[in-house]
Amino acid sequence: MLGVDAERHVFRDTAQYCSMSRKGIFKLRSKSSISRDQAVRWEVNFDALINDANGLKLFSEFALKHHAAENIEFWKDVNEFRKKRLAGDRLNEASRKIYRTYVSNQSEKQININDQIRKEIQKNINSPTIAIFDDAQEKIYILMKTDIYPRFLRDDSYLCLTRSPGENS
Repeated sequence: MLGVDAERHVFRDTAQYCSMSRKGIFKLRSKSSISRDQAVRWEVNFDALINDANGLKLFSEFALKHHAAENIEFWKDVNEFRKKRLAGDRLNEASRKIYRTYVSNQSEKQININDQIRKEIQKNINSPTIAIFDDAQEKIYILMKTDIYPRFLRDDSYLCLTRSPGENS
């Protein structure tokens, strides 16, 4: 569980930049910017949010604040796993790492998937394919879209990005 100071730190910059912005543009620490139009697109398209580097960063920070970061981390790690197109020992090693981090019953970052999917992954972990986490990733995607995303859209850290310059809450 995050301490009070850690929770304040997650969105301190977001609130500061939103309140300081005079042109409706939010500045991330990386100096990239999020326009109001870009933020508004995220409201109508979840995929636009998670496939945008700035959107995913902001969404990940929100999930951290709400104790759901492991789901987004898993989703991102499986995407990277798939992009690498590993085979043999490298595939085994990478799949075991994801399994230990997110799927195992002993994992500190255990994702919220049903027992049937967890058992299927356990059954295949000794001879994995690149698709070993597909069902789990689909469940996590649905969870993010139906649970975390709606809460994100109602949060002040997101809403301040969608307001016109000079517009109050």
